[in-house]
Amino acid sequence: MTMEQEPLNGWPQPYRLLDAQPYWDALQDEKLTYQQCVACRQSVWPAHSRCPHCSSDQLVWQASSGRATVYSFSTVTRGPTPVWASIVPYTVGFVEMDEGYFLFTQIEGPPGSIGVGDKVQVRFVRRGAQILPVFVSADLPA
Repeated sequence: MTMEQEPLNGWPQPYRLLDAQPYWDALQDEKLTYQQCVACRQSVWPAHSRCPHCSSDQLVWQASSGRATVYSFSTVTRGPTPVWASIVPYTVGFVEMDEGYFLFTQIEGPPGSIGVGDKVQVRFVRRGAQILPVFVSADLPA
């Protein structure tokens, strides 16, 4: 398990939980994935070793469509570190994926252009050594 927490090129690197390693591996290929329970068919995120809905250990990784709806968001105008301050203003929030799970992510767009209920789609950006999913308006090319 890789647990890089030191900044790389100024970007802090995510803490990687063992159950989520397939997610991080897929991101390196610019693929967004999530778990689905074979027993109850519910989407599972964040990654677990057992289904939080029915306790089954029969979880499989699925490819996400990358489409979502903005559930909540906040625009940051003062970055907590110099690297984050270099991209202000930026927006973070929860998106509800079409597959039925919620993902906390960056949502790109000018302040005031993002709203709850907006349709968004994934695109991928490199931050240090890690490729991460960010979301943009579904009306724009990803």
